[in-house]
Amino acid sequence: MAREKSGKKISLQTVERMSLYRKVLEDLHRDGVANVYSHQLAELVRVSPAQLRRDLASFGSFGNISKGYPVYQLILTISRLFGTDTLQNVALIGAGNLGRALLFYRGFEERGFHIAVVFDIDAEKIGRVFAGRRCHHIQDLEAVLPDFGVAMAILACGAQNLQSLVDRLGRAGIRSILNFVPRQIHAVAGMNVENVDFSAKMEKLSFLNRYGTALEFEI
Repeated sequence: MAREKSGKKISLQTVERMSLYRKVLEDLHRDGVANVYSHQLAELVRVSPAQLRRDLASFGSFGNISKGYPVYQLILTISRLFGTDTLQNVALIGAGNLGRALLFYRGFEERGFHIAVVFDIDAEKIGRVFAGRRCHHIQDLEAVLPDFGVAMAILACGAQNLQSLVDRLGRAGIRSILNFVPRQIHAVAGMNVENVDFSAKMEKLSFLNRYGTALEFEI
């Protein structure tokens, strides 16, 4: 459960749905839509209108019955709730193929996140500039991080000594990690971790290809 500053508890499922609402609202805004009714937005995100109204009501009062929700204002409101109405600096650990792809991914900045600093252990990458960011040696993590004011990090590195790296990041002030490394890590006290496992997603899709969405299957 997440907790608002007012003390109200908000489920993580609600937070995830709010992120989806913002994504769809941004699509509507790009299409020139000024207002959207709850049943229309609910249909686009595949939730019930009642669920959508409950989620939004958790954070305040939005829109009205006659005009619906003002699309652009709701985008701004959700962005402020997430703290992404201004760019947040993020550290990237790993400048390999995946790391460099993430550096060039424009979606991060569109959603309020800027990869400001890069670290690696490969001597051939240290000192080089990738997509406008200079790559630093991981040994210099504690010395370099404070210059960029980051509280979030993306792991796109190798699995060797991964937990030790996570511990160092925690001591250096990193409070949240997006982990692309296919290895379980243990968050230090006060740290949030989101794991992105491409292989697991592919396995799920393979399972669905084979068995469909049935809850019962034969092996």
